[in-house]
Amino acid sequence: MSEADRIFDELAATLARWGLQEIPFSESASLLRQSQLREVFTGREQELRNVLALFHGRERKRILVYGWIGIGKTAFILEVLSVLQRKAKDTLATYISLPPETDLATAALIALAREMPDDEWAQHQLNLMGIRPRKRPVQKKGGAQASILSAEIKYEETTAPVTTPRFPTLSFEDLLERALKKYSRVVIAIDDLDKQDPARVRELLRNAQGLLKGGAWFILTGHPSGLTRDILTRDLGLFDLALELKPLDQPTTYRMLVNYLNSARPKNARRDPDDPLAVRPFTPETARVLCERSDGVPRYLNRLGSYVLLKAATIPADLITPDVLQQGLEYADQQLRGQAGLSPEDYYVLDLVLEKGILSDATVTLEDLERLRAKEFGEILPILDKLVQFDLLRILPSERAKEYAPTPLLVGRHTEREQTDKELRLSSADE
Repeated sequence: MSEADRIFDELAATLARWGLQEIPFSESASLLRQSQLREVFTGREQELRNVLALFHGRERKRILVYGWIGIGKTAFILEVLSVLQRKAKDTLATYISLPPETDLATAALIALAREMPDDEWAQHQLNLMGIRPRKRPVQKKGGAQASILSAEIKYEETTAPVTTPRFPTLSFEDLLERALKKYSRVVIAIDDLDKQDPARVRELLRNAQGLLKGGAWFILTGHPSGLTRDILTRDLGLFDLALELKPLDQPTTYRMLVNYLNSARPKNARRDPDDPLAVRPFTPETARVLCERSDGVPRYLNRLGSYVLLKAATIPADLITPDVLQQGLEYADQQLRGQAGLSPEDYYVLDLVLEKGILSDATVTLEDLERLRAKEFGEILPILDKLVQFDLLRILPSERAKEYAPTPLLVGRHTEREQTDKELRLSSADE
């Protein structure tokens, strides 16, 4: 047996001792299968009621789901679409993550065409845009022969830049008319508008007013930036329901951790949050600290949980004790700071935010800007927003101006170890 084989078997044995088949955490809900999503999706009962109630009506609606990065917008709309696919057989539910430099009409056209594999014209549209259709297009007699491989399309729809149709809105309306001959309702979910520049989002929505007010249902996800939200919900009057997803409370976050861990248990699943074995290999104390540190943000819970288990598996550890948890948090910090694509300028800005705790136009000084070779705060906003995308910073919920703070994924300065120890002592005292 080679050294690599031995190490692989050791890691598998550690997972087996934990009762897990694999490390279950996933950074993006779009990477999960529908059955996996149903196992781990937790909470949001009232939000689901607000949205699903609309689908019991006859009139088509436009829905905006907004919230901060990582709050669970993708998981939420995929759960809604999954319910519609299982319960509403007369509904065609489609999903796409908005590709870069793509207008909403083109994105909607792609999403709908991918869910109409038996429609020759729909598959021809995909072929024209350089996107492999699900089925081989029907060849016309006397035409040139072509061989196009069919491919199964998963929910994750991020794509390479496409050739924009000349009249995407008209093409979509034509395809929608064809779909409505078979289905009574067509739902187009367009995700990840919050990954676009706010000015770009405003432009996309202004240009798509006719599309959004047409015959399809639309579910869009976006960023809660005050200006963008006002344009979406008031100035343009585009949406019938604007639904904000807020951080989960701690009991719900704890149940989410239980659900994730048990989704990877082939046997002996324990889903009762009061059962200490439900969070194995965490102890109830370290599980609570992990949930508290995640601040009710599902993405933070997933990333921290994954890094902690990866570190614990390499030690190896039978349980996530306070010391193992701390090592896992430090490992997460190292991995996040070492991500590819970060420049020296990015690190300068990150260090400044770590130094100040909160960075905004009000807290930055002329000396700070000189260190960054900038004349005004607006010049470093692209770097700050990039660090948000890398989960190194988060935007605080302020209606006045953008305020940036480190995410709880970073250990930060030495005081963080003392804070973690304090949290563990408090958790133990609560027991």
